[in-house]
Amino acid sequence: MSLKALLLLGVVSAAGFASAASASSSAEGKLRVRLDAREIFVSGEPFVVQVELSAVGGEVDLEGWRLTPACIEVDGKPLSPRRDKHSIALAEGDSIELRFDLRGRLDPQSNFELTCAGSEANPVEISALQPAAKELDFMSIPAEELSAYRVFLHTNRGDMLHEMWPHLAPNHVRNFLDLAHTGFYNGTTFHRTGIAFMIQGGDPTGTGGGSGPRQVKAEFSREPHVRGILSMARGGHDVNSASCQFFVMHGTAPGLDEQYSVFGKMLIGYDVLDAIVSAPGQVNPRDGTIRPTEPQVIERAVVVLANNEKK
Repeated sequence: MSLKALLLLGVVSAAGFASAASASSSAEGKLRVRLDAREIFVSGEPFVVQVELSAVGGEVDLEGWRLTPACIEVDGKPLSPRRDKHSIALAEGDSIELRFDLRGRLDPQSNFELTCAGSEANPVEISALQPAAKELDFMSIPAEELSAYRVFLHTNRGDMLHEMWPHLAPNHVRNFLDLAHTGFYNGTTFHRTGIAFMIQGGDPTGTGGGSGPRQVKAEFSREPHVRGILSMARGGHDVNSASCQFFVMHGTAPGLDEQYSVFGKMLIGYDVLDAIVSAPGQVNPRDGTIRPTEPQVIERAVVVLANNEKK
């Protein structure tokens, strides 16, 4: 089977990689395999994995199934049968980059490990999450039930997962869950960042001046604003003006303690936080924060069940 034919079938496409690699032997050379996958799988959401196959030390005879999702292994088992006996010759120094959306092929009920055939690198550990029921009304759910939910943010820089802390700020949690669940945050941006400070987003206007469908009264606590903390922005002169804009702490800022309402913390996605806060942009001379030149987009916000519990 020729590489051109595979390209026409839409099996192969270009992609970038930043993950561990390993090599396996073939008769002529070595096949180096690289796998890149997100850490979070949300049932029903796109789940794209990327594979790079490279010939090292000579030509490699590449079996056809390696160019299909059959090359992916879930908990050590191939995702589909490896029946394709055709092969292509991969010249020394050449590589093929593949992208597979496994959304319709995965239905795990618990966390799982992902590997690629021929790779000796450590498996990628994936957190498997179930979305909350569509008909839920978070504005009416009792506060003691809100900790059963988390918020998954899929951004153009990667994924983040946040746990909710209704014991500190139940109304802020309820508001955030409602906005995420109803699609309010989809397509919004992180419009303000600061290294060793925070990233701020959720404004529908992308300017810092927008608001949501309601305002939430202050729920201040003694919880410190440290790396990963999820807190709510508000107007400078009205402590009860929090609405939709939130921020995730990149560093420690004691000056925010007991002045802004902490309502959760990031569980997964610290590399994404670092990428967003490092995006270049225009400096605000008033406070030194950055408005990113390239939009840092929240493509989707999804409310999911904590601890893989089905409700």
